[in-house]
Amino acid sequence: MKTNINVASSNADNRRTPNRKRYARSWAIAACAIGMTCSVIGAESVSFTRITQGAIATDRQQFMAVAWGDYDGDGDLDVYFTSTGGHVGALYRNAGLGAFERVASVPITTDANFGIGCAWADFDNDGDLDLFRSNWISEPSRFYRNDGATFSRVLLGSAQDRSMGVAWGDYDNDGHLDLFLPSGGVGRFSTRLPGNLYHNDGRGRLTKMPASTVGPIASTSASGISGVWSDFNGDGLLDLFVANYGEPNSLFLNSPDHRFVRVTEGALVQDSGSFTSCALGDYDNDGDLDLFVANVSSSQPSSLYRNDGGGKFSKVLEGRVVSDTGQSLGAAWADYDNDGWLDLFVANGESVQENNFLYRNNGDGTFTRVLEGSVANDGGASMGCAWGDYDNDGFLDLIVANGALRATGFEPNLPEVNFLYHNDAGNGNRWIRIKCVGTASNRSGIGAKVRVRATIAGKTFWQLREISSGNGFCGNAIDAHFGLGDADRVDLLRVEWPSGIVQEFHDLSVNRSLTLTEPARLQVTGPGAFRVQSWKGMVFEVQASADLKQWSPVTTVTNLTGTLEFTDPDAAKQSQHFFRTALK
Repeated sequence: MKTNINVASSNADNRRTPNRKRYARSWAIAACAIGMTCSVIGAESVSFTRITQGAIATDRQQFMAVAWGDYDGDGDLDVYFTSTGGHVGALYRNAGLGAFERVASVPITTDANFGIGCAWADFDNDGDLDLFRSNWISEPSRFYRNDGATFSRVLLGSAQDRSMGVAWGDYDNDGHLDLFLPSGGVGRFSTRLPGNLYHNDGRGRLTKMPASTVGPIASTSASGISGVWSDFNGDGLLDLFVANYGEPNSLFLNSPDHRFVRVTEGALVQDSGSFTSCALGDYDNDGDLDLFVANVSSSQPSSLYRNDGGGKFSKVLEGRVVSDTGQSLGAAWADYDNDGWLDLFVANGESVQENNFLYRNNGDGTFTRVLEGSVANDGGASMGCAWGDYDNDGFLDLIVANGALRATGFEPNLPEVNFLYHNDAGNGNRWIRIKCVGTASNRSGIGAKVRVRATIAGKTFWQLREISSGNGFCGNAIDAHFGLGDADRVDLLRVEWPSGIVQEFHDLSVNRSLTLTEPARLQVTGPGAFRVQSWKGMVFEVQASADLKQWSPVTTVTNLTGTLEFTDPDAAKQSQHFFRTALK
């Protein structure tokens, strides 16, 4: 099926068509339907089964962070764990039918490390996921390039600083993913240093940006543990939030010249605590992303901040989400019961066997803590956590990394097994999942805002997901999963790409996964000639028309070098001619 058609016009008198930053919609989408429609029953019937067989559930290490990612491109999620205490990282390939195989003998799993954070992203826009692992204390951080389901360790330039977190994001919207590494620590290894922002030059190198160029994001000293990129104020540019240990958090707003401004007012950046991670999600479905910040101090609760728009936040003061105390290290939002409202998981247990927290969203701005079932009653020294639908049944599963270090002395706990929970999909709520592939934007689609409008339980409302890598202390899969309750259609799906291109799709069926490819931007260079902005390896069919009604294929072109241009020698014979491309 041809997808994402764009149009360029070429006149014989060489008049150029002005570029438009935004496009109202795309022509078509590629889709494959999975799952089935069932009758809707209560969300309380959703249950989880803890997987206890296989290496992914029985290997014992000091696991830290965890991240889902389809690194081999076979359509199902694989998973990577960082590990400390003398262990190497662990990569498990999804073999289908619920089975995972541990991958050995590649640098990503054999390099000695003191691994803390990790995040998948297509750094080089070649169509597969690469991995950055942040190391602490004894080893510099490492980047691993995906060479086609295998990996090689690559020096990207200056991006080797030790760090606990890692966050990918294209802060200057040039189509190439940049990197932020916070420079803080915990316990006796706590430091107060400026974070490190690295610019991707598109040629395989990351350059550390000075404060003279990007402002206080590169000069503010803080004990940063993890960070997350997001367009907090809705201006089309990625901003950065950093969770700081032992001091107030940091929020840096991006500006058109890509100098960041530090926000100094409001509870979000004035509250002090032992903050470790941050998770973004529009829990109230009001169209902007709210922020949960985990607190590892057992004497202080974690914090939830509601986004009021324009980069301003209000602190939520009531409810168990902001009153329960635990040694909270990781957190992740997900609509696990597919009712249209984001729920929250919090990983606890820095130095003790402590139960984790699961909160179900009541749909009215409040949450109910789930007290029954294995997810809420298994205890471990948990840190990283991530939601992902590893068996493609339309319901999100959960994985939790166990064996974290003790912040008080930075001493390793005893090796532990991880928790893998299968969502048993006990209700008939519907869903839709969106994978974004950028052309003018970065190929991973990181930073894209995906919005869905549907009627659920008699009420029509929007939901929002932002494609992110590094959210919630590494982990969730970089796609957009929406629960749809009893909705039998999606009225409107809208994708706002980092490039400024906007796509809309109407009246979509549910219980399906869609891959949406950003329309390639066409730039007219002469009569019958244009440039296709896309990534190396992408293939397009060129079509032509004299009246925008009847279209005929002209040829197929492939982006072999990173730059793709086309010229039709017959275009000069026409008084007016139009061209469009369709991704093949």
